[in-house]
Amino acid sequence: IKTRTDCGNCCPHQLEIMGRDQEDSMISDLLAKNPCRSGELDLNWPVERIIKYVAGSSQLAGLEELCKSDLEASKLREFGNHFYRLRNLVEATFCYNQAICRAPPDSEQLGMGYANRSAICFELGEYEMALFNIQLARKHNYPDKLMAKLLERERNCRQRIADGHSKGTVPNPRMGFNVDINPRIPFLAKGIAMGYDPKFGRGLVAEKDFNAGDLILDETSELFVHEFSLCFQRCNQCSASLYLILIPCRTCVLLMYCSEKCRELHWKLFHRFECGVVTKLCCVSGTGDIITPRFFFYGLTQFGDDLQAMMEYCEKEVSTQSNPLELDFANLDRMEWFRVLHNTHPRGLDSSPGGKRAVASYFVVFLMNPVVKSIIRTEAHRQFFLRSLLRYSSMIHPLATTFFTSDGRMFAAVLPIGSLLNHSCDPHGIQSLNYGRRKVILVRPVRKGEQIFVSYGPIWWRHIPGAVLPFKCRCVVCDQPGREWHSLKGRPIPLKAVKDMLVLKEIHEKADVHPATKLIALQQFMKRYAHCHPNEAFLGSFLKVYCSFLEMSCETEGQRLVRARLQAEFV
Repeated sequence: IKTRTDCGNCCPHQLEIMGRDQEDSMISDLLAKNPCRSGELDLNWPVERIIKYVAGSSQLAGLEELCKSDLEASKLREFGNHFYRLRNLVEATFCYNQAICRAPPDSEQLGMGYANRSAICFELGEYEMALFNIQLARKHNYPDKLMAKLLERERNCRQRIADGHSKGTVPNPRMGFNVDINPRIPFLAKGIAMGYDPKFGRGLVAEKDFNAGDLILDETSELFVHEFSLCFQRCNQCSASLYLILIPCRTCVLLMYCSEKCRELHWKLFHRFECGVVTKLCCVSGTGDIITPRFFFYGLTQFGDDLQAMMEYCEKEVSTQSNPLELDFANLDRMEWFRVLHNTHPRGLDSSPGGKRAVASYFVVFLMNPVVKSIIRTEAHRQFFLRSLLRYSSMIHPLATTFFTSDGRMFAAVLPIGSLLNHSCDPHGIQSLNYGRRKVILVRPVRKGEQIFVSYGPIWWRHIPGAVLPFKCRCVVCDQPGREWHSLKGRPIPLKAVKDMLVLKEIHEKADVHPATKLIALQQFMKRYAHCHPNEAFLGSFLKVYCSFLEMSCETEGQRLVRARLQAEFV
């Protein structure tokens, strides 16, 4: 990492450039040291040769782990203060988050970082989040000489909430299940089964009719990953975008969490194996490929860190293809879930060149960690670790559901049921991932016997510039029958539909109409005119509005539930 000059010697323009690029620069500096980026490396080499190459890299071996530092935390807070004065609150928040990560646990800088972030929350009208940060500041050595100003902000927050100025703690509308739930899978609608299609493989199939507006899936996962560039913006356990209330790892300087619960769970499942080498892991990381070793350590944790017991189970022949819907998720333990995933047949026997690069890099770096070396001790252990990484690299990625932020950065999750949903450019439902939960809501009817599709990229009514699927799409829009489907985009619509669309537009644009009323109107309109699908001029524009409203409603629900939790605790 390049050493920044002292902030007091920088002109405002220099400060602005340094602050804006601080987060991406730190990650980019680490990625630039990746030995696999060298032109000398040939990804067609056997994985053993790539391992030797990575292990012999003086650049990686000499990379020191970033550590907590009062000085670095102070510099980062100064960057944040500069952006705060410019009213660039987003950049200020990211600088404060990095300062919070860099501050030692017993340092005044930690308390001051939380206090700075509370000021951001107050400016944004997030009074519950401001109170959360104020409590953290007081708990973490905030200076007594500055306490009066902090206590005044606390009183003002409480008064603003008492006066009714909270942004809301009650979801409106509530985006919960509106259909019967599967009693054995309490996050999936009743009447959905797993089927097999020769074109798409495994998939979810409707055993009864479903309507537009039905929420059919609301699941979470313990196996999330995202790019390291999102470390100061999202929870590293559940991937919730709660950057105003993130708390740091107590030891390393790169990972943050949305709650103590997530921090403890992530340590238990993964981070205790990562923390001592997290700087090097960032250096060798690709786009979400750390999901491969995380799955290995997830399994190791279920075996109580008994590598021999894990070897005895995993080295057996993989059983027949499992059906996740046959499990009793109401009483499922983590060991059983690991076994279900482990017994998934890989799509290919060999890892891709990029997969071999990732496996080799993680194999080398994790074995630099004394915690890992104390468990993976023998040559037999090391060979099992390598075989497992190679196997999981070809198995986990097809099971992972990938999402992208508005600026194109990636995060992904291995979801219990959602991984069975296949892609179509003409999906039945939209998927929303907010605050650690993935919901699937139908935007058009699904008839009994039909496979249920969602989109993992382009949708015919919503163009995404530059979006490229990592597989050949064989959906109804893109495959050979696509010509017939495209001919329906000009199908006629009833004359009454135009009048109804104008009424719907008036309802949707009125500020005084209850959001739940708007949602019902949108659902009823789709039910009435679903037979016109896929008329482009008529239904295409409607579906854009409908999907945007559903996504906004899910996001708003998550925000309000977080405020409700904080208000119950701190107000």
